[in-house]
Amino acid sequence: MSSLFAALGVAVSGLNAQSQSIGNISDNLANSETTGFKDIGTSFEDLVTASSATNNSPGGVAATPQYQNDVQGNIASTSTTTNLAISGQGYFEVSSAAQTASGSTEFTGTYFTRAGDFTQNKDGYLVNSAGYYLEGYSIAQDGSVNTSTVSPIQISSLLDNPVPTSAVTYAANLPASAATGYTSTASTVEVYDALGTEHQMSLTWTKTATNQWSVTVDVADGAGATGSDYTATIPVTFNSGSPAGTIAGISAGTGTFSIDANGANEAGVSFSLDFPGSSAQTVDLNLGTLNAATGVTQYANSSNTVSVSSIAQNGLGQGSFSSIGIDASGVVSINYTNGSTRSIYQIPIAQFNSPDNLQRVSGSVYSATLASGSSNLHLAGTNGAGTISSSSLEASDVDIANEFTEMIQSQQVYSANAKVVTTVNSMLNTIIQAVQ
Repeated sequence: MSSLFAALGVAVSGLNAQSQSIGNISDNLANSETTGFKDIGTSFEDLVTASSATNNSPGGVAATPQYQNDVQGNIASTSTTTNLAISGQGYFEVSSAAQTASGSTEFTGTYFTRAGDFTQNKDGYLVNSAGYYLEGYSIAQDGSVNTSTVSPIQISSLLDNPVPTSAVTYAANLPASAATGYTSTASTVEVYDALGTEHQMSLTWTKTATNQWSVTVDVADGAGATGSDYTATIPVTFNSGSPAGTIAGISAGTGTFSIDANGANEAGVSFSLDFPGSSAQTVDLNLGTLNAATGVTQYANSSNTVSVSSIAQNGLGQGSFSSIGIDASGVVSINYTNGSTRSIYQIPIAQFNSPDNLQRVSGSVYSATLASGSSNLHLAGTNGAGTISSSSLEASDVDIANEFTEMIQSQQVYSANAKVVTTVNSMLNTIIQAVQ
């Protein structure tokens, strides 16, 4: 009789174990399209009541979930730049948040996730579909990364300050066979004052003698008042012998400027511009290198005219927010309409010694446990951490075909355990009838 009752208990434990297995399979199938979801398996463990060489008392079976939190899912491309996927090991660190009575955002717990479907919310934070806020290291204006602490990533710098022009670089070839008195057409470039206002700078070359030229620099409104232009004429001498056609030196001319003394081989001048409503600014005009075929040269050409190869300056007008860029190392940058790019955060990757022991939390996130160990933050692509792909999402790793196979097996085992229950019941009824 005791063996029959033990068999009945074992069968019931089998029913419970397969019920848990079916539950895990159901969870997997329901989340087969959930971003970053990790398949949950079922591990079965036998229970021993008593066992010896001559006797075995039925014990039963226990089912426990088998987590596989570190399995890589397929990565698919999306059209949203802030959608992120990790290729390799690790997790995004995220935080939960709540709105205070004053309407501000208060950040609370720290979690970890592979669900990188982040987008900007109304306050500029990067938030995924489950409402978790992506965290990163802040990057200072000088480009240094503060790796001592992380904070929620917020895109708040929607305007880029103007940058006044401080340097103009010019490269051209002057025709060696041009007649004395030849004057070129003006080459122009837009320069910026401290307020971001554009002003036209023009450079015109005149041949004054053999191997002698002068360049006239004219900057609109550069002399302190609207309609009052800065003007300077700068004599430039070219070598007749080796290295022929290269700049030999720059001389004093008309207008206010100084010959650069930043290096013995530099061919350039500095002048001060005073634009209306803006502070004075010094601009360096770089014409190349003395005694070297860089920048401005004097060689023969078929057109017998000045041939400008490049003219550029380093100033910027004010820019407005254009887009966000995130590279493989996790650097978050803002692109502005003026062509400027500013790096503001770097996303670290969290790693664990035992990721399968992380505690699952709703929203495809995990929390650290004693068994998982604490998180170790590393920059993407370093110390074994994965790299980050923008405009990408990691799909669920659930294999539907495999889940259906396991479901059929669980169903059959469940039916077999149910058959044991009915068989034991029949045997008990036989004993009861025998007593009667």
